[in-house]
Amino acid sequence: MQQIYPFRLPKSTRVLRRALILAAALLAAPGCSERPTTIDPPPPRPHAGVVLTLAVAEPGDRDLARQLARSWAARSGAEIKILVDSYDGTADIGLIPPADVPRWAVAGRLAEVPTAFKDPASVYRWDDVLPIHTVRLTNWDNRTYALPVVGEGMVLVYRTDLFDGKEGRPAQPPTTWDELLDAAKALGGSSLPPVPAGADRLLAEFFAAAACFDRPAVGRLQGGGMITKEFFAFQFDPATGDPRLNAPAFAHVARLFQQMQPLRSRQPDAAAAFRSGEAKVGILTLADLGRVGPDMANSLGIAPLPGSRLTFDAKGESNPLDAVNRVPYLGWGGRVGVVSANSQARDAAWDFLTDAGLPDRTALDLVADPRWGAGPYRTSQLDARARARWYAYGLSSAETERLTTALRDNLGLSIQNYRIRLRTPDHADLDRALDAALRAMLTTNQDPTAVMAKANADWRALIDRQPRDTWINWGKKSLGF
Repeated sequence: MQQIYPFRLPKSTRVLRRALILAAALLAAPGCSERPTTIDPPPPRPHAGVVLTLAVAEPGDRDLARQLARSWAARSGAEIKILVDSYDGTADIGLIPPADVPRWAVAGRLAEVPTAFKDPASVYRWDDVLPIHTVRLTNWDNRTYALPVVGEGMVLVYRTDLFDGKEGRPAQPPTTWDELLDAAKALGGSSLPPVPAGADRLLAEFFAAAACFDRPAVGRLQGGGMITKEFFAFQFDPATGDPRLNAPAFAHVARLFQQMQPLRSRQPDAAAAFRSGEAKVGILTLADLGRVGPDMANSLGIAPLPGSRLTFDAKGESNPLDAVNRVPYLGWGGRVGVVSANSQARDAAWDFLTDAGLPDRTALDLVADPRWGAGPYRTSQLDARARARWYAYGLSSAETERLTTALRDNLGLSIQNYRIRLRTPDHADLDRALDAALRAMLTTNQDPTAVMAKANADWRALIDRQPRDTWINWGKKSLGF
């Protein structure tokens, strides 16, 4: 009988078959049915399901709020609802001017900034934030209630083609407020931008000028001198609480503004005045400069804010100076973020505001977008490595360099007696009273000295609605004491 031998596969084939059987068994096993993939897992969304409300103090800030909310919500998983009503202290997050922080802090509406943000190891880099913010603009009564979101910026802007020294035109941009008036006269017509529409903006320009005439800038105290409360006296006397609007410096600036009035453009705003070619020199904020647009910006020059070549003493006597005196005026613009003391999601709210100020991401992105007119509040925003961000304004390379230099000078990093916007809880009432007085003066022939004396009396009446001791305490705290 014929013997039949069993058929055997080649060894290599048998090995392959056993491997296939083993793989099939593994795939069929419970818990192993998912297909392998090389796609990275989605990043964690730490605040998924959280809903926050955000309100702004000024309607024009809602677009900025939406921009920040979209970016953060996509990463965090939370939802931010932008409220239609202005901030009233109840929204989880508020985007407000720095001057409004005391009002809400005194009312008990604000949560303190967590101390973890000030840790040197924090990604927020508190040490990179400029001292004017860490020491004063985010604080009240030695407590920190806010984080900066955008800084402020205001510079002198002029048409480079017209400052040529020909046919009676100026050869150089003005370095003082008096020279600004002279330059406008030489250029003729409507060579200055129109009067700013808002009280905040008009008073920023007014006080920026008055600061230079009121006191000499002090870079370093002589002979081991100590800084006293009177060292920062400006809008009011910290010792008595009395307003100082009747001081000679304020009357001098009021007179300058009155003389500038016939030389101002009739365009609706400063950006339109420069775009039309009507304005030739004047003070612009970064927001104004951004609205001018790159087509016109390439023909513009940038210079520091004007100063003065004299100061006034208490008797009203003018004292000439050898050099241009520039005393920075700070806190008039920008926006800070605050969190409601009653928020049920404080961690998420502070995370949002931290994200809005990250030094290597959002803080740089905001200064690079002219829509926001965001000035610097971090040292890193003016570093050489960040220079490319400032080209977004459409200025030439040389003028972009001058822009960042002027913004740095405005911060008064080397000036000890810089001036701060009024930050008392009742500042809005005082602002409105002075704004109304200045605008009435600009449209009439009222004597500027008399106007400022009347404005000073109005301020005293408003201040005296509070017990004087209360207001003096407010005034000292507004200066950071």
